[in-house]
Amino acid sequence: MIGSNLLEGLSDNIVIDKDKCVFCSICVETCPMDNLRMKLSPCRQACPLGVNVQGYIQLIARGEELKAMELLRETLPFPGILGRICSQPCEGKCHRKKIEGETVAIRALKRYLSDKVSLNDTPPLPDIALNTGKKAAIIGSGPAGLMAAYTLGMKGYIVTIFEAEDAPGGMLRWAIPEFRLPLEVLEKELGLLQDMGINLQCGISLGQDKTINELKDEFNAIVIATGCSNYSKLGIEGEDIPGIYHGLPFLHEIRSGRAPTIAKKVVVIGGGNVAVDAAQTALRLGAKDVTMVCLESRDEIPSFPWAIEGALSEGIKLECSWGPTRFFSRNGILKGVNFQRCLRVFDKNSKFKPCFDTCELMSLEADTAIVAIGQTPDRAFLKKIGLTREKGTTVDPITLQSPDEMIFLAGDVAGGPSTVVEAMASGRKAAVSVDRFLKGEHLYYGREYIGPVETEFEIDISKAAPIKRAKIPQRQFKGEMDFREIEQGLDKETARQEARRCYSCGQPFGKFRTCWFCLPCEVECPYDALRVEIPYLLR
Repeated sequence: MIGSNLLEGLSDNIVIDKDKCVFCSICVETCPMDNLRMKLSPCRQACPLGVNVQGYIQLIARGEELKAMELLRETLPFPGILGRICSQPCEGKCHRKKIEGETVAIRALKRYLSDKVSLNDTPPLPDIALNTGKKAAIIGSGPAGLMAAYTLGMKGYIVTIFEAEDAPGGMLRWAIPEFRLPLEVLEKELGLLQDMGINLQCGISLGQDKTINELKDEFNAIVIATGCSNYSKLGIEGEDIPGIYHGLPFLHEIRSGRAPTIAKKVVVIGGGNVAVDAAQTALRLGAKDVTMVCLESRDEIPSFPWAIEGALSEGIKLECSWGPTRFFSRNGILKGVNFQRCLRVFDKNSKFKPCFDTCELMSLEADTAIVAIGQTPDRAFLKKIGLTREKGTTVDPITLQSPDEMIFLAGDVAGGPSTVVEAMASGRKAAVSVDRFLKGEHLYYGREYIGPVETEFEIDISKAAPIKRAKIPQRQFKGEMDFREIEQGLDKETARQEARRCYSCGQPFGKFRTCWFCLPCEVECPYDALRVEIPYLLR
């Protein structure tokens, strides 16, 4: 029997080689004594999908891109999409930003893996589970629907996606411009679902071609992931004048190959990412003078900072803290927009309640105006496909199950407008609930438990490389009809150097001094990164 004095400090016998570890947590999960814990890096904590950011970045730094891609795809099957348009919450929490003000270029490294690891070298996906014989229907093929379909497909379910448009992708295809997300990238990653045997039926409109009751007869569970397809209107005088467009329909027309006629002087109303995309699209359709006007101050503007910087670099003007009051015309032709100064966008309770100074006014000339002030879920659609108001608007925040136990909601239709990565996380969450539901398991058990991890710990930066953040290459806008992708990928040398900037914040460690040297943690480590040093007296 080991004496109690010998137990002191036993956790110190867990030795981690951080030059080999990929922070996968396998050792933590296999420890039968509940001794090991994972210090979870801030970037990984911030990712809605729980991507092992630290792990794949360290593998890039070691020159092991194929292993990095394999690790990345364990939690993210669509790296080409998120490598381009992710809101990058991981970078917001990067410890390097806290210390130096410049984050590691995590999103760019994700794209690097997607672009540089060739199709022939791309590692296979994890094994698909055995066919369960049960069927799941996904309504909508946007980010949430795609992730729900992938997750359920990997778990062995027979999955069918129903899409009302004539091609899949949802907002990824119809609302995000080609210069932001090239169609070939989207098509490549959609091909993954086809390779898995997922059935994709386009041109099927729920409520017309099929009803919810018909789907309930054919499938064992249904995930509704129809997004926020309704665009918001200003509701001010003159909004129906010819020459005024709305953000989502405007971008959809261009992606459909039916670009509207744009005049030379354009005003875009809104400060979100759709407004930025609309402004840059207007330039590419031949506009010579484009001005974005938003309610928010420069520090509050909701669009991605890098997107705004890109728009400004192309010559787009930005007017902050102004709210539109009316569109004016002459002989039925749009001539401009009147604005009043916005003093505050939100009230003291953080509710949207703009406050204006009606004495400070501004007028902008405009031959074309684009209103891009947000979008909302299509509740009429839910009613049209046979859902009652209760079933169409009430969803459990943990399980995403509706009052109808067979129906789950995911993405923007469940929680309102969100980023692509958040929508994907919601799709996965709904799929996990469907899996539990069809297995007869408890839907709530353990859902809020994040595992045996430490989220607050001191980060060692003593070995940090004194390297400046890599500059992400940008393709210069060449003028009318130049819809080529703006942001470019990193080359191998730059990517590996950028990866070496990572502090590698997290790691597994022994916490409770309960190690009994049983060794499954060491045996199961796939990277030979952990060693249990057995005290001499126990040998």
